[in-house]
Amino acid sequence: MSTYSYKALTLILTLLTSFNAVASDDLNASIEQQTTPKHWSGLPLLADKAAERGHKLPIPVGLTLFYNSIEADYEAVNDFQVQIDGGLLGLRGPNDYVIPAEDVSITGRDKSVQLKLDAWILPFWNVYGILGYTEGNKDIRAKLDNVEGLPCGDSCNGIVLPIPISYTATNYGLGTVLAGQIAPIIGDTPFTIMAIGAIIKAKTDTTDSLIKTKLASVRIGQRFDIGSDKLAWFLAFSHQSVNQNVTGDYSFSGTQLAPLMEEVKFDIDLAKKETKNMSFSLNYDFGHRNEWNIYAEYGFLNWKHLIIGMGRRF
Repeated sequence: MSTYSYKALTLILTLLTSFNAVASDDLNASIEQQTTPKHWSGLPLLADKAAERGHKLPIPVGLTLFYNSIEADYEAVNDFQVQIDGGLLGLRGPNDYVIPAEDVSITGRDKSVQLKLDAWILPFWNVYGILGYTEGNKDIRAKLDNVEGLPCGDSCNGIVLPIPISYTATNYGLGTVLAGQIAPIIGDTPFTIMAIGAIIKAKTDTTDSLIKTKLASVRIGQRFDIGSDKLAWFLAFSHQSVNQNVTGDYSFSGTQLAPLMEEVKFDIDLAKKETKNMSFSLNYDFGHRNEWNIYAEYGFLNWKHLIIGMGRRF
């Protein structure tokens, strides 16, 4: 066989091999698309178009149980209004006093259990609802230095009015996720980008208080194959605003401040002091169809939070 004939035969075999590989991939994709039954929910819409482009979509409906712990600083939105009865400040009372907002410091800690139901409406658009239970407390410390009308005058300077508030709350909310992919920077694993928004309201059971939370977050990360399982990491930048009106009463009877005040009624609007934060999270999908998942998230920068969750997709 001549050198020319050998090269021609080699070229033909190479072209046939490439054609067969492409044909085989197209055939496998077509078979998988035709043999995979549609989800019982009919979601996500346009799933066939995404499959034609080679995207492998998650099971569209999921239920996840979360545990969430957060510790953050808050600030008074307006002046702290208190009504004092009994003791020196409550003589011939009850008497009303106003403590300037800048003299009030607040720290808060909350622990909650949340149940989330979500669904992929489109291959890139997810919506979810949240229902949960929260136990929390706010430690309010208000200085009396700049309060007008105190009967003790300057001798009250340096006195701090401590009001610890404990509460339980039921909360509900709605959220949405937009997701997409960008080409990998290094290697062949693409990056996933998500934009998340949510509004959550909580009604406390032990104080007359309504907590409103608004959340916006941008996340970027990657998803890797671990055998038949999936492991994903995400780095997020978040904006979270929390507004809460707290009214109630507190008794100082039996404490060191009892000679000064016995019963205090209060009314204050507070908000999270810092609204921007960062977090790192891991998500592990496992099971025959990757229907189970474990999630963990740690928040840092301006406040600390920890989220641990486990869910199943149906």
